[in-house]
Amino acid sequence: MMAYLLVYFYKLKPEVKEKFLEISDTSNKKFQEYGGVTEQIFKLSTSPKNYGLSSISEKLQVEEGEELWIGLLRFQSEEHARMTMEEFDRDLEVKERLEEFVTHVAPLEKLVFGEFVSENKVVTV
Repeated sequence: MMAYLLVYFYKLKPEVKEKFLEISDTSNKKFQEYGGVTEQIFKLSTSPKNYGLSSISEKLQVEEGEELWIGLLRFQSEEHARMTMEEFDRDLEVKERLEEFVTHVAPLEKLVFGEFVSENKVVTV
């Protein structure tokens, strides 16, 4: 079985951090309720190291006064992702939280999204 990830980049103003984390916490509980494996949220470090590479915040055009956050939603497979997200997206509370996110945290154009599949077999212990 191969792992499958949904990856979200969020470009947020620091003052909405608490609301963002509150909404993310509720969404994560719903995500797991519908069978998702894990959801993790990280904030981009302000470390000045770039090892001579392009910065992700430059490439994603993070503006002055914004922070870059990443959300990683893990599934067992692409089929598992589709089934879980279909149920998740039908949930009325999830829809309300999305509206709250757009209203109080950030408009959808401040999000970047991608789906990734592992080419390696997943070993479970």
